[in-house]
Amino acid sequence: MQLSDSFKLHCFVFLGAFLLFTMEPMVARIVLPIYGGSFHVWTTTLTFFQGVLFIGYLYCHFFAKRLGGWHIALVATPLIWLPLSNHFGFNPPGDRNPAWFLLLQLTVHVALPFGVLATTSVIAQSWFTRSSIQEKSPYSLYASSNAGSILALLAYIALFEPLLGLRVQQTLWFMVYLIYVFSAWLCWKKATHKSENTNATSLSSNGIKATTIIKWIFLSALPSGFMLAVSNAVTLELGSVPLVWVLPLVLYLLSYVLTFSQKKIIPSSLLHAFWPGAATLGLCSLYTPSLGELWELAAHLIALFFVAMVGHSELYRIRPSSNQLTIFYLAIALGGWIGGIAVSLIAPAVFNGLNEYPIIVGVFAITLITIKRESVFVSLRKRPYLSALGALAIALPLYQTTKKTNRKTGMIVPFFDSKPIHQYRNYYGIYKVADLPLNPKDIFPQWSENDPLFNEKGPILRTLWHGSTVHGSQIIHPYTKKYPLSYYHSQGPLKDLLNKSTKNRNVAIIGLGVGACSTYFENPEKITFYELDPSIIDIAKDYFTYLSDCSASITNVEGDARIQLEQAQDNAYDIIMIDAFSSDAIPTHLLTKEAFSLYDRKLTSKGKIIFHITNRHYDLQGIIKSTSGEKWEVLAKHSDKQLKPFEDHSLYCVLLRKGSEISQLLAANWRSLDSYEYECEPWSDDYINTLKPLYIMLREKNVF
Repeated sequence: MQLSDSFKLHCFVFLGAFLLFTMEPMVARIVLPIYGGSFHVWTTTLTFFQGVLFIGYLYCHFFAKRLGGWHIALVATPLIWLPLSNHFGFNPPGDRNPAWFLLLQLTVHVALPFGVLATTSVIAQSWFTRSSIQEKSPYSLYASSNAGSILALLAYIALFEPLLGLRVQQTLWFMVYLIYVFSAWLCWKKATHKSENTNATSLSSNGIKATTIIKWIFLSALPSGFMLAVSNAVTLELGSVPLVWVLPLVLYLLSYVLTFSQKKIIPSSLLHAFWPGAATLGLCSLYTPSLGELWELAAHLIALFFVAMVGHSELYRIRPSSNQLTIFYLAIALGGWIGGIAVSLIAPAVFNGLNEYPIIVGVFAITLITIKRESVFVSLRKRPYLSALGALAIALPLYQTTKKTNRKTGMIVPFFDSKPIHQYRNYYGIYKVADLPLNPKDIFPQWSENDPLFNEKGPILRTLWHGSTVHGSQIIHPYTKKYPLSYYHSQGPLKDLLNKSTKNRNVAIIGLGVGACSTYFENPEKITFYELDPSIIDIAKDYFTYLSDCSASITNVEGDARIQLEQAQDNAYDIIMIDAFSSDAIPTHLLTKEAFSLYDRKLTSKGKIIFHITNRHYDLQGIIKSTSGEKWEVLAKHSDKQLKPFEDHSLYCVLLRKGSEISQLLAANWRSLDSYEYECEPWSDDYINTLKPLYIMLREKNVF
């Protein structure tokens, strides 16, 4: 049976989109370990891809009428250095904003293959208009493209990442790209036989008003920016992994599929009626105390879906005729890129919190008001709910001078008694230092009010937040400032592991926090803190006193721990402690076989590895057990005793060399993971599956 030309074009477009959107999470997975698992890695990578998409559309716009066999040669050019490498060959400099270096790496290694794939949809639609295909509109090809994109993203998180290592993924991707090249040649060959239609199609932008193009740009930029803002919000909480990246992007692309398809499943009137409520739901999840992670995730995704659906339905409503396709898609790509730049590059430099989220909602509401041809005042009178939402959303991030800090996002709300004294956002996260005045009688009930220290300034509970996770706390008062709090309290698991029976230890701690672990060490011991983010070192020194109060010798090393630890002397450390979890994100590159091998080389013969794996979303005990191999005794302990004020539940794992004495730890309620009930595949730099630990945690919480 001979396939129709229309079917071939749809398959070509679908295949190009599938390759393009499996490439995005795959490339982000490759570069993620190099940048310490920062939640901004995904949004920066996605912004790069949006920029290359715009350049691809620009190419189509100027050369669509003259595309010949040399375009097929361009399609084949990336074959020279495909498949992609697991390592991009050079590490970022140790500065506080490596986003530009990441963009440089991506440009060198993936710009050309991605740029070729980015042209697929527009090139196919150009060939469509030059052929004798009887379909009414080439816009259906755009829906096929987005359908391929959605399937690619879902397949990546459900099949490719859980089942395949990066090398296998890259090889399969390369093989499918060969099929894509052949498909491009086949479709081009068919289109050239219909050349009589070529001159009938004008691809110029003549007759399109500048105001119309500006509307296209706004209606694509705002949903794109909001998609990345939502990605920042959920990635900050759930971790920078493909599973979390993909959900907002899938909904964003689904909105294109639904709005650009011939049959409208959801009426436009319904979308316009419900989107303000959905956006308000998202704002509530951002600004209020914790509602529960699943509810917050659902609220953000619902808000994104409705905003994207409304924006893209308006975009489709004011679309041009099919002979002006390329300028339309060029404007869409430019708007998407602008939205990406605003959120991934500008917002972290300008804002201390996730302020871009409400600002985009507000600007979107105002855009919908002014996009109508009637006057602004008439629009405001007809749509008061939109004007109210726009004013509220824009005002919220400015409403901060007398209010308190939301522990999750750095946004300012009147729900907490703590006073923010420092708030900072950079490429690695959002940090807040907040003070909570305490009643001296609650802290020192045995003291008399005549005691000279009773009237000392304080006590103050000072806490460092990263996202929604406490990174450490300290009671600022002469009598209490040396006591570790939160997950590091002196009655928790660390007491069993860091007791001072040995007085001359050399210790490496990956992740500084506020420096609370230093309270377990004293002169002449040595501590080396490996900290990815230089701003954390500044915060620990400027706002907390654990480091300055510690008599041990302390060295702070900036940069990714695996890279920096390679420079340390072998067999140097008695203890290596990994405490590098930011918010509830997983530093996956610190939990691989290669990382464990590195720790092994740097430890003494009697050394031990400690993992702090307290986490709300992922159970990592099985990963540590399986990845550690047969060389280690692996034990774990929850802080299950009755907690005192300012103490938090925690979970630690310790790895001791086979044959080590573990009876004391077992007597202290540590349990061996030899019989751990959930079996996990070992992680490596090539293979990481975050679905399994998420599934285990959900099982333990009786979610299903």
